[in-house]
Amino acid sequence: MEKRQLRIDVLGSSFTIQSDESAEHLERVSAYLREKVEEVKARYSFATPLTLALLAALNIADELVKERSGRAARTTPAGPRELEEIAASLIEQIDGALASRTSDDGDGGPSG
Repeated sequence: MEKRQLRIDVLGSSFTIQSDESAEHLERVSAYLREKVEEVKARYSFATPLTLALLAALNIADELVKERSGRAARTTPAGPRELEEIAASLIEQIDGALASRTSDDGDGGPSG
């Protein structure tokens, strides 16, 4: 199958993706991403582009996980308190993984 390319412009950044999917599918995915970013941007207009992208990604990941587990996906973006809880949980998981990795290295320093 032929690879298709699509240029995506989101939050002032532009990049090109390649996929075996149809042009229509790529357009739907791109439109969905822009829609989710705009939902977050409407609530957090003060946030940086990176923060907006991460919050949109968290909302999309939440939808995916709920869809896969058979639970209803959220129809509105998470509120500030819920986002703080999600972020704190993710930070805790990252810290735990880093601590585990550091203890596995034996010297407490970065591996590499």
